[in-house]
Amino acid sequence: MVPKDNLYFAIIAPGFEPICAAELSALGIVPEQIEPGGVSFRGGLRELYLANLWLRSASRILVRLGDLTARDFPTLYQRLVRLPWGRFVKPAQACDFKVSCRNSRLTHSGRIADTCREAMAKALGGSCQEAEARLAVFIRLVDDRCTVSVDSSGALLHRRGYRQAHGAAPLRETLAAGCLLACGYDGSRPLLDLMTGSGTFAIEAALIAQNRAPGATRSFAFMAWPKYRAGLWQQLLEEAHSKARVRPAAAIIGVDNNPKVLAAAQLNLAQSELQEVVELRCCDMRDVEPPAADGLLICNPPYGERLGKNASLSGFYAQLGQLYAQRFSSWRGAILCPDNRLIRASGIAWETLLQTVNGGIKVSLFGKR
Repeated sequence: MVPKDNLYFAIIAPGFEPICAAELSALGIVPEQIEPGGVSFRGGLRELYLANLWLRSASRILVRLGDLTARDFPTLYQRLVRLPWGRFVKPAQACDFKVSCRNSRLTHSGRIADTCREAMAKALGGSCQEAEARLAVFIRLVDDRCTVSVDSSGALLHRRGYRQAHGAAPLRETLAAGCLLACGYDGSRPLLDLMTGSGTFAIEAALIAQNRAPGATRSFAFMAWPKYRAGLWQQLLEEAHSKARVRPAAAIIGVDNNPKVLAAAQLNLAQSELQEVVELRCCDMRDVEPPAADGLLICNPPYGERLGKNASLSGFYAQLGQLYAQRFSSWRGAILCPDNRLIRASGIAWETLLQTVNGGIKVSLFGKR
């Protein structure tokens, strides 16, 4: 059984560390350390399962298997053999070793991976297969200090299982959910996604509003562990289902002027059983009227890096700014955009809520009250 004080690490896109820490606290899990790229916490299997089931902003949950010092390969092998592999890896299980090195005497990532593979096989009394990797093992060497982690999530956590169709520039689900949480969205007020695309903001908003666990319909790497507790997982699923709300307290609307991308959004809504919860409208943003006195207006508009360097969007952002400042002046607003001339062209004095990366592009989430 996994000890109650086992150390876990939630990997987060940059900028979302405080969001993830708040999510953990809401689950009754105390964040131990917040650092760039992640949040560590301790617990047993219940805490690990809860984190995978409920965290909306995290990309992956790792188990810290061991922390050791090694300056040569014989020492590395001897110390890796002593790690408690049997808690998380079955003999002859297919594994994928992911190695990173910095400022260490051991720099050959291939040989480090082979050494770890041999040490694991020795500890488990079998061999580790190389094909069809099912379990990821992360080996990180910094200043001769080696941290070994085992992945508990499998497919990245943004893969909720509902995405059947994509738009031209799909927004990752964890990024969309993190932005919504950064805006304080809880489903109690209306939400309007101004450029819904394949529907990620609207769907993640609906999951939050209904208090539905984002990981409830997918599988995880920990389900292949030797000590997987199927009964505990089923209990947590039943608890999650009992907490879900049938209907959100306020409207959730997705708007786009492209019927093709709205068709993709409709497929994704159907897959997530949210077609009765989210309303989709095909219209120009200039024709959108506020459905209530207040709410959250959010969008992920096009920007130059996504459309080509010659794209001229200043006029478009000026129109977008007018919509936020005039027709939706009583609404809270949020926009995901690089910190450049485009956001200044909107004419709004935005507040920077967080900075992160979207598809390899540095972007900021800007907000207005």
